[in-house]
Amino acid sequence: MGNYNKAGSGIAKDNQSKGRLKLFFEILGVRIWKLFALNLIYLIACIPVVTVGPATAGMIKVLKNYSIDKNAYVWLDFIESYKKNFFKALVIGIVDLIAYFGLISGYFIYSTLALDPERTSTIYYVLFIVTISVGFMFTIMNYYIYLMLVSTDLSVKNIVKNAVALTFLSPKNNGIALLSNIILPIMMFLLIKLNLQFFIFLFIFPASFIGFIVCFCCYPVVQKYVINPYYESRGEQNPESPVIVNNEDEDVIFEDMGGKEKPVEIKKKSRKGKIIS
Repeated sequence: MGNYNKAGSGIAKDNQSKGRLKLFFEILGVRIWKLFALNLIYLIACIPVVTVGPATAGMIKVLKNYSIDKNAYVWLDFIESYKKNFFKALVIGIVDLIAYFGLISGYFIYSTLALDPERTSTIYYVLFIVTISVGFMFTIMNYYIYLMLVSTDLSVKNIVKNAVALTFLSPKNNGIALLSNIILPIMMFLLIKLNLQFFIFLFIFPASFIGFIVCFCCYPVVQKYVINPYYESRGEQNPESPVIVNNEDEDVIFEDMGGKEKPVEIKKKSRKGKIIS
């Protein structure tokens, strides 16, 4: 199991920070059961279809805190955000329902017309591609709209304006979030088609899990481009950021030598006896 009589060189400070992927799975492992409960609460709150917006605001508030490894009370924080952002989220939710209805309709109409052998015009292919592209962009915008809604006091106009800009600022993060939003529902649909018993997972899994991935990928972008500049303009530090203490001007009594220490060599005792003169 190792030699405990010999000290190692310690842990270097540069190696103590966690990777994002490792942090993601650590948070997921600790809060997986809370995500199940949150998914069920979200689905119940969405039963009146017009309340999809406020319900999403409630869920995103909880998941945003989880994504930065902070505590959140599933029911209390959900209800608080639901009530606080109700009217703004209601408007956004209704616009989303209308927009997605139009995008889904356009997808089926233009794809059918494009594949019709009696129609040779390429305009339907162009309209089909435009519909898909707008749908992707609109979906990514929604990630940022709800994150800013629960994290800032911006007006809906400024939230939408910032969401358009953030859609193009972090293609990697946005791409991962969008892929999760496409692949996971397809996997869920295939599982249900394979065995109807998997239908139960709709009540405990997909919405909160996809939302958690979205918050984990996209909220750092909101912090970087929206929240941090606000605090910097006021000469303050974002309270959600780690506190960095500058000790350069202070007298240093002890110094962290992590990764710099030399292994302690234990001297072997001589087996020869002492000579008494």
